[in-house]
Amino acid sequence: MSESWKEKVSTPALVVDYDILQRNIKKMAEFTKNRGINLRPHVKTHKCPIIAHMQLAAGARGICVAKVSEAEVFAACGVNDILLANEVISPEKIQRVLNLNTFTRTMVIVDTKKNVEDLNQAASKRNVELEVLIDLNVGMDRSGVLPGDAALELAKLIEKSTHLKLHGLQAYEGHLMYIKDFDQKEAQTKACMKNVVETKELIEENGIDCNVITGGGTGTYNITGTYPGVTEIQPGSYIFQDHHYHSLVPDFDIALTVLTTVKNKPVKGIITLDMGLKAITIDKGNPEFKGYGRKVSLGALSEEHCQCTCSSKVELNIGDKIEAITAHICTTVNLYDFFHVIQNGEIIGIWDISARGMNV
Repeated sequence: MSESWKEKVSTPALVVDYDILQRNIKKMAEFTKNRGINLRPHVKTHKCPIIAHMQLAAGARGICVAKVSEAEVFAACGVNDILLANEVISPEKIQRVLNLNTFTRTMVIVDTKKNVEDLNQAASKRNVELEVLIDLNVGMDRSGVLPGDAALELAKLIEKSTHLKLHGLQAYEGHLMYIKDFDQKEAQTKACMKNVVETKELIEENGIDCNVITGGGTGTYNITGTYPGVTEIQPGSYIFQDHHYHSLVPDFDIALTVLTTVKNKPVKGIITLDMGLKAITIDKGNPEFKGYGRKVSLGALSEEHCQCTCSSKVELNIGDKIEAITAHICTTVNLYDFFHVIQNGEIIGIWDISARGMNV
């Protein structure tokens, strides 16, 4: 495939391979369809309405977002089924969620009695029915109420609330995503989901409708997504993949890279790229370089520069452009305003990352 497109792109830049993107979308959609469950992809990974609509067109039930501001962006772009997979606590954000529910379905998760009461009070004043899911702590210890009796008590409170409706249970096993040994990951994930399914049954035994169990991620999609009783999964990173996830879940291919230019060759065996911490993140590891394997490796990363060591077999000159594969796709995407979309060696689009920086 021709790489002449690189000459037309100012660097550093985010580049998406359109065909790989489409394959990843299709593969996850077919997985969920074949198992009779819903797909609700987490769009915090790509933050791009165009890609969200591609996922919905392929069969996704709706989307997940992390922030109210993300929900506002995607709702304004025509997405009409949104799960805000975080508790909404502050009064002004609650009002914004209620505003969204005047024209699009926007659900939230809850894990405390006070939050349930605050949401119900605000919804009653606006005469809006708000759908909520109980957030279960399945071992991550970041948020959520414990499965079992504690969740049941919260379900009873929601059932009594005049303007809240229990949609189901949210159960994100994020602490298991990066376990390398699959058998260990499978056993721990199934143990989590067993507690979740039993909690759903307990709630229903007490006469309360609880129709949905949603959770999972790219790292556990094929475990959580096949567990009896789970009705929906929320993977995000599969859409692009990064080399960290790809080493654990090779089912989806790497569709996104950071294009960068060789700026300097200060000494033998060293190149400096125009890709620093403002262009790629390293919170989950150093980037790899497409087509170079271990022949090019990161030495130091500053705000605007990346110094790399090169094998004697590598011939890179000032002005050459190479592609870096990030170890964490979500945080890297949030550094950019748009994607360059490539197909068959040509730039076919510039897609806005409209929810970039939407952190409130």
